[in-house]
Amino acid sequence: MFLHDALTRRLVDYLTVELPTYQRRVPNDLDRMRAELRPGDVVLVEGKSRISRMIMTLTQSSWSHACMYIGDALLRWGGPQAEAAQREFGSEVAHLILESDMVEGVRVKPVAEYGDYNLRICRPQGLGEEDVERVVAEMLRHLGLRYDQRNIFDLGRYLTPFHLLPVRWRRRPLYLGSSNSREVICSALIARAFYHVGFPVQPLVGVAGGASRRTVITRHPSYIMPRDFDLSANFDVLKLHLASTQMRASEDARMQKASSG
Repeated sequence: MFLHDALTRRLVDYLTVELPTYQRRVPNDLDRMRAELRPGDVVLVEGKSRISRMIMTLTQSSWSHACMYIGDALLRWGGPQAEAAQREFGSEVAHLILESDMVEGVRVKPVAEYGDYNLRICRPQGLGEEDVERVVAEMLRHLGLRYDQRNIFDLGRYLTPFHLLPVRWRRRPLYLGSSNSREVICSALIARAFYHVGFPVQPLVGVAGGASRRTVITRHPSYIMPRDFDLSANFDVLKLHLASTQMRASEDARMQKASSG
């Protein structure tokens, strides 16, 4: 057990090192985000670390991490965790996201801490207020759980040069989030919460009883990756995080061009 824990810590340290080549493409308007984000919104993040780069490569996506905006839900939830968050974050405790972190497990932190990252906001379509409350409550119920360590070793196996792997591992596909305990991985945790209220992130359309009859099959939450929220027809992609001054300048330029034409 000691050797396993030591190896895990070494691997986590290696995977979470931030790379120096990160570029933020668009400034984020944090005041606008605080004002317009709603509980249940999914915030997709282009991370800065080695593991982020790996996940983006594996999933062929710009997004390596997903978290959920919960606003002041933890304050309303109450208890020792709410009190601790209030002491740590002060006024920002009303604008929290909930995520599963490789080092700290399932935790909350202010959305402002992602101000220097490239972001995308995905909002579930047609989900009632009561269902959103149930989704957020399901997320809060997982606070304090550890990140799935098997996933860490799967990622370590991905890093190992192919010719050094045992043959049986070469044939085995790498599915991030495929084990039975994957609810504590970021995107699977969120997908599971939506699944709890019958709201699938990425439904699959299959054929049953002949080619003329099509059925919708819900993909298991453990197979949901951050990019699936971006691609899902059940989520709207919003531009709430973009700097409003830049958007106004862009709009002014467009209007000027239209009037001159």
